[in-house]
Amino acid sequence: MSILRQKMIEDLQLRGLSERTQEAYVQAVRQLAAHYRKSPDQISEEELRQYFLYLQNVKHVARSTHTLALCGIKFFYEHTLKYEWQYLHSVAVRWEPTHTSTLPPAPDWRRGWRGITQRTTPQR
Repeated sequence: MSILRQKMIEDLQLRGLSERTQEAYVQAVRQLAAHYRKSPDQISEEELRQYFLYLQNVKHVARSTHTLALCGIKFFYEHTLKYEWQYLHSVAVRWEPTHTSTLPPAPDWRRGWRGITQRTTPQR
């Protein structure tokens, strides 16, 4: 295990983050390093910008995956390396619904309790 990874894990433990969160954050940084094939402490702010664009526009990752990558990488650079990169504060997680909601219409409260409890589908 590299010194940076061990230091990040220790920082995560000191913050009281769960084991699963620690694993996810470490994996996010590992994937960033693998993408550029170099140590994450040697990645520039512009490369970070390009990486998040890659996740969004090429890989089309889910919002949760994008958020997890952002949080893990942000933790690494801010808490482990003590970098003050303004770009990490400006990254927004985009979200576009993949489908429209098909919920039934809300009940009409003016009809009272009886209108709410009645079955809306015909009985057989």
